[in-house]
Parts: sequence; structure tokens; C-alpha cells
Amino acid sequence: MKKNIHIIGSGFSALSASCYLAKEGYNVTILEKNDTLGGRARQYKKEGFTFDIGPSWYWMPDVFERFFADFGKKPSDYYTLDKLHPGYEVYFGENSSLKISSHLEEIYNLFEKEEKGSAKHLKS
Repeated sequence: MKKNIHIIGSGFSALSASCYLAKEGYNVTILEKNDTLGGRARQYKKEGFTFDIGPSWYWMPDVFERFFADFGKKPSDYYTLDKLHPGYEVYFGENSSLKISSHLEEIYNLFEKEEKGSAKHLKS
């Protein structure tokens, strides 16, 4: 007899736990208060701008690759990644912004330009 498991929330951890439990034969039900899945992995759009509500960076691709491999899949079966340049832009009021490069050496130069000597602290 299969056991029923209810998971509250649908963030990355809940979704991945649900996958592993279902793989082991459990009947899994996810309970989510919002109208979309993903927990904090959402966006807010207003006046042509997109704001990340949750994760903004794709860290540790090996974790995602291992997860998908556990189910005989690979991330590229479901999505592709595009490197953004600039990585993002920070706005200070209406007339000032700072573009953050996706290239590390350019980030060091940007920090050094903003505050002399700061790049060495960023590198350490």
C-alpha cells in the first residue's frame, strides 16, 4: 500500500523532495498558497522592468545536473542558460545606474573605479 505524503509549499526544496519521494513510490500532494509554483523563484514585472523575487544567480550547476541525472534527464532537456552582459543593472533614482558586468575582471575594475583599493578586497 502506497503512503500519502503532503508537502506544504512549492519552493525548490519542496519540489525536489517531491520528485525523490514520488520516485520511491509515494503518493505526493503539494499544497501551495500562491497561484504559481516555485516559492521565491518568481518575478515581478512593472513598467518595463523585471524584478527577481528570489534567486537571481544560477550557482552550482553541478547540483542541478546531479538532480536531473537522478531521474535520467539533464537540465538541457528542459531549459537553456544565456549568460547576460551586463549581469544586471542597479538603478539609483531616475538618472543614475551602475551596470554590473558578467566578467569578473570588469567587476574588479568597476569596484576600483568607485573606490580606490577596493578591488583587492573583493579578490580576497
